[in-house]
Amino acid sequence: MWAGASSKVLLHDASQNLLRCIAASTPHGDTPADRLRAWAEEVAHRGYAVSSSEWGEVLTAVAVPVISRSGKVIASLSLSGPSHRFPYEAVERFATELTKAATLISAQGSNHPLGQGR
Repeated sequence: MWAGASSKVLLHDASQNLLRCIAASTPHGDTPADRLRAWAEEVAHRGYAVSSSEWGEVLTAVAVPVISRSGKVIASLSLSGPSHRFPYEAVERFATELTKAATLISAQGSNHPLGQGR
């Protein structure tokens, strides 16, 4: 939960206590909870998260939140690929398309029969 675009999206609604627990679990112990909170706030402001070379030296990803009816982040939708085929200039375009898809998923989730009355 401490690296990658999807993780950054999923941290959006995390409590400070949870962020401290996640920070303590990093392999290097050098990702303070404040940095995790800053990433979550950046996602909230920008609407998407980007990671580059966080999981592997040649992988880039962009992720967007899937939002529940109550406004909480319940999932992330992401696109990743080799960095040499994933230019930073394309990130905003990818984020726009992912946001459209996430909006449809959110709308369908709100209308799902198992979600009624919740």
